Amino acid sequence: MDSSSSSALWTARAQRLRADEPVPVVMAEPGIAPRGTVLLVHGRNGAPDQVQIAVIAEAYLARGWRVVAPELPNSIALPASGPADRLTMDGLRRAAAEVMVWTRARWPDAPLALAGHSLGGFAIGHLGAELGTPHHLLAASPVLSGARLLAARVAMGPPAVAALEREVPLMRAGMEAEDAAPALARVAAPLGVITGAEDGIVPLADARAYFNAAPNGRFFGALPGQNHCPAGPDVAAMLGVALAALGA
Repeated sequence: MDSSSSSALWTARAQRLRADEPVPVVMAEPGIAPRGTVLLVHGRNGAPDQVQIAVIAEAYLARGWRVVAPELPNSIALPASGPADRLTMDGLRRAAAEVMVWTRARWPDAPLALAGHSLGGFAIGHLGAELGTPHHLLAASPVLSGARLLAARVAMGPPAVAALEREVPLMRAGMEAEDAAPALARVAAPLGVITGAEDGIVPLADARAYFNAAPNGRFFGALPGQNHCPAGPDVAAMLGVALAALGA
């Protein structure tokens, strides 16, 4: 689902914490006293050093936020994370939730924001409701539900559906039951969504539905020429505007 290309960028100056835990994290501090902490959650086959995650991390660091990015289980991009075919939407959400609890305990006095890409967006929708007091949510190409994700695959044609069933059979088996909309409806914090206008995995209407599921949508932006893993200068510029709108 997510690009497997990676770039050093922010991770070159970051620390890797919890190395002996099931879910390690990559953490970087800004050059000033942090304004807060953002938990930045990757999606399927993601990793903290991928370009679509790095552009978000850099945007937060530039605005004075500490970035904590977990290396979530069952990602092809993270060989030590376990078999990629064992991924489930609920498993990714629960792993991110455990890191959220750890992050809150590690920096208890700092405002905590939640950001996520793709299935990471699905996860932070749930996490926002669990936390109750996030500073804001920022979602990139966010998955709202398993049913919508499956429908997008169906629209791509039978080979796309067959690939999903072959690559992540456990996730496919439980997709129809997974829905972040009820959780998002309970999130009072400001929400921003960015997406690629050419995204076929999370079509524009699905990204808009994610935005509309929350009561406090503040920013929605879709960039022409960008697909499921938005990155590059235009995305960086849009992120700056989005974070300003979210009060970050």
